[in-house]
Amino acid sequence: MKYLKTVITILFISITSITSYGQTDIAKEWVLGKKNTIVKIEKQNDNNYEGKIIASDNPKAIIGKLMVKELKNKNGKWKGKLFSPKKKEWYDAEFTPKENVLEVKVKAGFFSKTIEWTIKK
Repeated sequence: MKYLKTVITILFISITSITSYGQTDIAKEWVLGKKNTIVKIEKQNDNNYEGKIIASDNPKAIIGKLMVKELKNKNGKWKGKLFSPKKKEWYDAEFTPKENVLEVKVKAGFFSKTIEWTIKK
Protein backbone atom coordinates (compact mmCIF):
# COMPACT_ATOMS: atom_id res chain seq x y z
CA MET A 1 0.00 0.00 0.00
CA LYS A 2 2.85 2.37 0.85
CA TYR A 3 4.46 1.62 -2.54
CA LEU A 4 1.18 2.43 -4.33
CA LYS A 5 0.92 5.83 -2.59
CA THR A 6 4.49 6.66 -3.62
CA VAL A 7 3.83 5.70 -7.25
CA ILE A 8 0.61 7.75 -7.35
CA THR A 9 2.37 10.76 -5.81
CA ILE A 10 5.24 10.59 -8.32
CA LEU A 11 2.79 10.18 -11.20
CA PHE A 12 0.75 13.17 -10.03
CA ILE A 13 3.84 15.40 -9.70
CA SER A 14 5.07 14.33 -13.14
CA ILE A 15 1.76 15.10 -14.83
CA THR A 16 1.35 18.51 -13.19
CA SER A 17 4.93 19.53 -13.98
CA ILE A 18 4.52 18.53 -17.65
CA THR A 19 1.30 20.54 -18.03
CA SER A 20 2.71 23.58 -16.26
CA TYR A 21 5.86 23.42 -18.41
CA GLY A 22 3.76 23.40 -21.58
CA GLN A 23 1.83 26.47 -20.45
CA THR A 24 4.83 28.77 -20.08
CA ASP A 25 5.20 29.74 -23.75
CA ILE A 26 3.71 33.20 -24.02
CA ALA A 27 5.77 34.57 -26.93
CA LYS A 28 3.16 34.31 -29.67
CA GLU A 29 0.69 36.34 -31.68
CA TRP A 30 -2.59 36.81 -29.81
CA VAL A 31 -5.96 37.96 -31.20
CA LEU A 32 -8.02 40.18 -28.91
CA GLY A 33 -11.51 41.50 -29.26
CA LYS A 34 -14.03 41.59 -32.05
CA LYS A 35 -11.93 43.94 -34.18
CA ASN A 36 -9.25 41.25 -34.71
CA THR A 37 -6.47 43.26 -33.12
CA ILE A 38 -3.30 41.15 -33.04
CA VAL A 39 -0.70 41.68 -30.32
CA LYS A 40 2.67 39.99 -30.77
CA ILE A 41 4.46 39.18 -27.52
CA GLU A 42 8.23 38.79 -27.84
CA LYS A 43 11.13 38.25 -25.47
CA GLN A 44 13.44 41.24 -25.03
CA ASN A 45 17.16 41.18 -24.20
CA ASP A 46 16.67 41.61 -20.45
CA ASN A 47 14.33 38.59 -19.96
CA ASN A 48 11.32 40.89 -20.07
CA TYR A 49 8.61 40.35 -22.65
CA GLU A 50 6.75 43.04 -24.55
CA GLY A 51 3.68 42.99 -26.74
CA LYS A 52 2.90 45.37 -29.60
CA ILE A 53 -0.04 45.71 -31.97
CA ILE A 54 0.96 44.28 -35.34
CA ALA A 55 -2.44 44.30 -37.11
CA SER A 56 -6.04 45.34 -36.52
CA ASP A 57 -9.41 45.85 -38.20
CA ASN A 58 -10.00 48.71 -35.75
CA PRO A 59 -9.24 52.04 -37.44
CA LYS A 60 -8.38 53.58 -34.04
CA ALA A 61 -5.70 50.97 -33.28
CA ILE A 62 -2.12 52.17 -33.72
CA ILE A 63 0.15 49.60 -35.37
CA GLY A 64 3.35 49.31 -33.35
CA LYS A 65 1.70 50.56 -30.14
CA LEU A 66 3.15 48.95 -27.00
CA MET A 67 0.30 47.16 -25.19
CA VAL A 68 2.18 44.82 -22.81
CA LYS A 69 5.37 45.69 -20.96
CA GLU A 70 7.53 44.49 -18.07
CA LEU A 71 6.12 40.98 -18.53
CA LYS A 72 8.08 38.40 -16.52
CA ASN A 73 7.57 34.87 -15.30
CA LYS A 74 7.73 35.03 -11.50
CA ASN A 75 7.37 31.73 -9.67
CA GLY A 76 5.41 30.20 -12.53
CA LYS A 77 3.09 33.21 -12.96
CA TRP A 78 3.35 35.73 -15.76
CA LYS A 79 3.00 39.28 -14.44
CA GLY A 80 3.35 42.59 -16.21
CA LYS A 81 1.55 45.74 -17.25
CA LEU A 82 -1.25 46.12 -19.81
CA PHE A 83 -2.16 49.39 -21.53
CA SER A 84 -5.80 50.46 -21.64
CA PRO A 85 -6.43 52.59 -24.75
CA LYS A 86 -9.77 53.83 -23.36
CA LYS A 87 -8.27 55.12 -20.09
CA LYS A 88 -4.80 55.78 -21.52
CA GLU A 89 -3.25 54.13 -18.44
CA TRP A 90 -1.10 51.12 -17.58
CA TYR A 91 -2.57 48.47 -15.28
CA ASP A 92 -1.02 45.54 -13.43
CA ALA A 93 -1.99 42.29 -15.10
CA GLU A 94 -1.48 38.56 -14.72
CA PHE A 95 -1.22 36.45 -17.87
CA THR A 96 -2.10 32.74 -17.83
CA PRO A 97 -1.51 30.73 -21.04
CA LYS A 98 -3.93 27.80 -21.46
CA GLU A 99 -3.68 25.81 -24.71
CA ASN A 100 -5.02 28.23 -27.37
CA VAL A 101 -6.12 30.93 -24.92
CA LEU A 102 -4.30 33.56 -22.90
CA GLU A 103 -6.26 34.65 -19.83
CA VAL A 104 -5.42 38.23 -18.93
CA LYS A 105 -6.48 39.34 -15.46
CA VAL A 106 -6.29 43.12 -15.13
CA LYS A 107 -6.15 44.61 -11.65
CA ALA A 108 -7.15 48.14 -10.67
CA GLY A 109 -7.28 48.68 -6.92
CA PHE A 110 -9.72 46.20 -5.41
CA PHE A 111 -11.29 45.41 -8.77
CA SER A 112 -10.18 42.92 -11.39
CA LYS A 113 -11.40 41.77 -14.77
CA THR A 114 -10.37 38.70 -16.75
CA ILE A 115 -10.37 38.78 -20.54
CA GLU A 116 -9.36 36.07 -23.00
CA TRP A 117 -7.04 36.44 -25.95
CA THR A 118 -6.87 33.63 -28.48
CA ILE A 119 -3.82 32.38 -30.32
CA LYS A 120 -3.54 33.54 -33.93
CA LYS A 121 -4.09 30.62 -36.30
